Amino acid sequence: MEKLPHALLETAPPAAERGALVYAGDSGIESRFVVVNPDASLETLRHAIAGGAAGIALTGCCTGADIQRLAVLLSVAEAEENLAEGSTPIIAITDGILPAPVSPQGFSDKSSRLAGLVWDQRGLVKTLAVESTRTESGEWPPTFAAARAAVLLTAASAGIPAYDSASDLAGELFATDCDRSRADGFFGRLASDPAQIAIIQTVYARGRGSSGQARG
Repeated sequence: MEKLPHALLETAPPAAERGALVYAGDSGIESRFVVVNPDASLETLRHAIAGGAAGIALTGCCTGADIQRLAVLLSVAEAEENLAEGSTPIIAITDGILPAPVSPQGFSDKSSRLAGLVWDQRGLVKTLAVESTRTESGEWPPTFAAARAAVLLTAASAGIPAYDSASDLAGELFATDCDRSRADGFFGRLASDPAQIAIIQTVYARGRGSSGQARG
């Protein structure tokens, strides 16, 4: 597949199976990662790749075992759909409650299919049963900051790009938030509105100053 873009547009909430993360690659052709839950069936995966999905986005991902299970099922689905082994990449969506990056339960070396890690803070909101997350100045409270950092560390350990959570901000406020996220080490982020895509692509493409562009 083409290199992942900086912006992934949600077409349905990640918690809802069979939604999608949509992007336009270098070819300009729109592609989509079909969203599935950790208990997705072989039939669901076959339907997704037969329908032309560029990859699978695994929501509710907690450990490397979730990636391994999905990778095995995808191998079977590819064989049954006469597709090349390993041709369907995976993007993992997590709330940030993750095992230590270098632990046996982590994501490193679990599957070459793993192409990116997305932090979805809405999952953590649900887990913690809270209503407000960020302060008026845009800072994350300690629990959320820790989960966000865990995603960055896990992605770096696995050698894959990390995507920041979606935001309801717009215009200059959104651009400023993206710039802060990029400086923190994120490669890109979820877009909740098509109007955010151009801002995300522009801001995150700047890289991280003298340290260069985030890995991807």
